[in-house]
Amino acid sequence: MPTVPFGQPDLGARAEPRADARATFVYRAVDLDGRETRGTLAAATAEEVARKLRSEGRTPLSIDRDSAISTSQRSTRGGRARRSDLALLCRHLGTMAEAGVPLAEALDAAAREGVRPEFRPFAQALAIDIEDGLSLSQAFLRRGREVPAIVVALTRAAESTGQLGPMLLRAADHLQRSERLARQIRAASAYPMFMLGAGSTVVLGLLVFVLPRFAKIYADRGAELPVPTKILLGIGTGVRENSLALLVGALVLAAAIFALSRSTVWERIVDRLRFSAPILGPVARLAFVAVACRTLATLLASGIHLLDAITICRGLVRSPRAEAFWLALDGKLRNGASLVEALRTETMLPPTVVSMIAAGERSGRLPTVLARAADFAEEDLEIALKRVTSLIEPVMILVFGSVLGAVAIALLLPLFSVSRVVAG
Repeated sequence: MPTVPFGQPDLGARAEPRADARATFVYRAVDLDGRETRGTLAAATAEEVARKLRSEGRTPLSIDRDSAISTSQRSTRGGRARRSDLALLCRHLGTMAEAGVPLAEALDAAAREGVRPEFRPFAQALAIDIEDGLSLSQAFLRRGREVPAIVVALTRAAESTGQLGPMLLRAADHLQRSERLARQIRAASAYPMFMLGAGSTVVLGLLVFVLPRFAKIYADRGAELPVPTKILLGIGTGVRENSLALLVGALVLAAAIFALSRSTVWERIVDRLRFSAPILGPVARLAFVAVACRTLATLLASGIHLLDAITICRGLVRSPRAEAFWLALDGKLRNGASLVEALRTETMLPPTVVSMIAAGERSGRLPTVLARAADFAEEDLEIALKRVTSLIEPVMILVFGSVLGAVAIALLLPLFSVSRVVAG
């Protein structure tokens, strides 16, 4: 079986109907002259790498999966750098690399004026690493919490093929698309959260501050307070007199929820609700399809092998269900299944997307088809988000309108008693 260096697409495999289920391995070996050599090979297993080395007259000393992929996969959760900043930096470096500007000079220019002032220390640190002799992928890898694994992988592939400029531009496009998708989801969730916070604040203010003043006025007039007003007044009095205890209880509850949220059980419960809820479930599935197809398309189009691409995708998700999907896919591919055969046994991708992937495998245009599937999923997601927002908006208005109406009625009911006292 022929091997291909990291980042080089296997042109022969594109004519095959099955996916190239190989990964990148790093090896150390001794050649016939006794010299130690190091390098990378693409293969399905470490044993295949060893056979290849022995056939070339070299004795393998160690063979491991590419540590850059696995390290990035473990360290991408969280981070402090904005993706928009990183996308702008990649576009800046890609454009200058295509113009023939040296990487250190391009980074220095970016640190001076190409990025936001808050992001300049990041670019300056990269420039220092490059001047110290590190490659750009190694410099990115040192900041794994801030640089997504897909950017590290694309940069390594670019360094192997000598196509740093186009690959960095591709990374910038991917980051910008991801940021736009995340911004759409945040915008859809911002309105309900604002309504919930504002409505709760208004209701709490009415109960604690406004209603007791009205109750005192009614009591001075000798009016008998109706039952709804007494109930709301009791709630407001209880909140006001026990505010310290309620605050401590709220802090304890928040701390308990925070501690529970870091447990695997809580993660699985929230994940199940996310994908199974009647309204939010379809939106979460569409978001997963869009991100999965877009990431796979970008990685495969860059010549990164399928198993390495799946490892990177698994490291980019925070959902136990999505991670289990990628793990299952990886296991089936290693057992000899094609990509479509593995996908047909899973339920995370809809049948239409699986059919498109099957057509892409048969025609040798899998990255293009995956990109088209991602476009469709993003369009459907945008429509679904607008639909969910249009459904939530009247529900929120109805709920808070009813609550505020109940409080207003509780304030106005005693007026009838006051009018009777005055008339008497």
